[in-house]
Amino acid sequence: MEIKEANVRAKAPNKTDKFVLATQICLRIAATATAMAAAWVIFTANQTVEVLGMSFDARYSYSPALKFFAYANAIAFGFSLMSLFFLFFARHALTATIYYFFFLHDL
Repeated sequence: MEIKEANVRAKAPNKTDKFVLATQICLRIAATATAMAAAWVIFTANQTVEVLGMSFDARYSYSPALKFFAYANAIAFGFSLMSLFFLFFARHALTATIYYFFFLHDL
């Protein structure tokens, strides 16, 4: 039996592939920046309010909902940063499988 090798040539990236890559990079940078900003604002927020002559101090650590929100934003920042690095490393070999894994990661 003969084994025939397929003559496969690497296709050059066209304008659409470059546009999709640039769009993904821009959107992932925007998602990373907004998640980092949201986490930073929540973690560093400290407010003092005076009501009827009494002073009240408010921080994110006083509310379980705000704690959850702050940690969720920090985790979203980490995953967005990780997906941005994966996109830079895999940009030369963007196949349907890699796009599918990015889609699952973005969910």
